[in-house]
Amino acid sequence: MTEVVGLGYVGLNATDLDAWRTYGTEILGLQDVSVVEEAGEETVLLRADERGWRFAIHRGESGGAAYVGWEVADRRALDALEARLAAAGIVVEEDDSCAAARRVEGLLRCTDPDGHRLEFFYGARVPKHPFLSPRGVRFVTGDLGLGHVFFFVTDLAAAKRFYIDVLGFRLSDTIEFHGRKVHFLHVNPRHHSLAFVENEKLAPALGHFMLEVHDIDDVGRALDEVHARDVTLTETLGRHTNDLAISFFMKNPSGSEVEYGYDGRLVDDATWRVSNYDATSLWGHHRD
Repeated sequence: MTEVVGLGYVGLNATDLDAWRTYGTEILGLQDVSVVEEAGEETVLLRADERGWRFAIHRGESGGAAYVGWEVADRRALDALEARLAAAGIVVEEDDSCAAARRVEGLLRCTDPDGHRLEFFYGARVPKHPFLSPRGVRFVTGDLGLGHVFFFVTDLAAAKRFYIDVLGFRLSDTIEFHGRKVHFLHVNPRHHSLAFVENEKLAPALGHFMLEVHDIDDVGRALDEVHARDVTLTETLGRHTNDLAISFFMKNPSGSEVEYGYDGRLVDDATWRVSNYDATSLWGHHRD
């Protein structure tokens, strides 16, 4: 088992912060709290729920994730995770200044086998002011964490050793197609908080992150905004084979993609059985 209880936050780089501010609020329905959180001119902070922020967009060269934050329950869990990583020979560092910047009580950082910066934290700040989506969207977070992230990796075996054997993430299932096998991992009942596939042409990179909403109509309204504003749609609306989410994919201003979806499957570890699927979608999800 793992000390990690959910995906906590995602940091991205972008050359055009104004584009991200518009995209995050008017397309995704996130709340811009940069002024409230005193983020400064070089960062846009976006809120998705009661937490002070869930996405941080920093001015810089666009590309993969700047960092991914994984949440643990408390100080004891953070210490146990640090010991687990150190015993596996992973260089891990506690960073108080980073914890202050992320507005959390404690934080460790390390990198995965592909060099993606990972931050493990506890004690995220919850402000008194309520979350107000400019589009009236409610996101599925809470005990399930913040959606999921999908990585292209250079070495599948190394990624599995790190995330499954060392960190203790649990395999939900796999999808095998075009000679590649995508692995889907969970840390709580959400079907997957992390997925990765070996792809030597694209790795290492963040492929996409996913936001799940409470209402299928919010998916439709977001899709209308995508078409109205000429946002690049990368996969049409469809339903996945394994997690059963209804979703579509679109480009974001950092160059990666966002999956925007509804009705993701939940995992019960007591009864779950790992499966291997031969297609990503039951219908839809066609690439343009």
